Amino acid sequence: MDLDLAGRRALVTGSSSGIGEGIARMLASEGCAVVVHGRNRERAEKVAREIDAAGVALGELSNDESAAQVHEQARAALGGNIEILVNNAGGSTTDSTARPPLDITLAEWEANYQGNTLAAVRMILHAVPAMVEAGFGRVIQISSAVALQPNNLGPDYSGAKASLNNFTVSLAGSLHGAGVTVNTVTPGVIMMDGLIRWAREQYGNPAMTVEEITARMAGDRIFEVPPAGRLGTPEDIAMVVCMLASPRSGFVTGSNYRVDGGQVRAVL
Repeated sequence: MDLDLAGRRALVTGSSSGIGEGIARMLASEGCAVVVHGRNRERAEKVAREIDAAGVALGELSNDESAAQVHEQARAALGGNIEILVNNAGGSTTDSTARPPLDITLAEWEANYQGNTLAAVRMILHAVPAMVEAGFGRVIQISSAVALQPNNLGPDYSGAKASLNNFTVSLAGSLHGAGVTVNTVTPGVIMMDGLIRWAREQYGNPAMTVEEITARMAGDRIFEVPPAGRLGTPEDIAMVVCMLASPRSGFVTGSNYRVDGGQVRAVL
């Protein structure tokens, strides 16, 4: 099925590695003009070369001035306004995801809210007015399974992601009839390069396969393998993002799409 994405202008935040890189690659393969965003020039430019991206945008999104610069870099590289905004940048900004609530400082709460919620809000405030004016736009927020099913650790991170899910619904409703859709994609545990490297170092085996890593980490109760029988990949997330980015998805807005292999045990 042709998703009708050819020529559309897209910015994927946090796309120099991991899930964001997978999303940028798939959007580019569908014909989008993609801007790769990151904080490390070398990594961002490497991905941009490999996918023949429109360009790169460099900078933090956790402060107003830098976020504005990222937006302008993206517009310049695209030669026009952003039509598809994928708010992927985020992740825990501290080691607090491994600590219980009473051991997390206010500074860590603030850092995670800045990096996961307000980073997305900033980019939306910059990009969405032009989408409304044009009568077309797609905003896709990348959240986390812990936003829906939190555990006893890291509530600063899971809370920040939960607020992103909530904001998606509010924003979608406020854009009634504007031609701009806003949706959330909620990944479960994703097998990314960083996790693979960590596991190989942790277990002292640089040749461990993904299947061996999954079995060993599940056996150590680091995570539970979901009903799908495997962990997710960046491509699993990218497939859903491309569907939501398509002009054909205009009747889908204010929704949350769980891409977690059945990890979250709830009807959501």
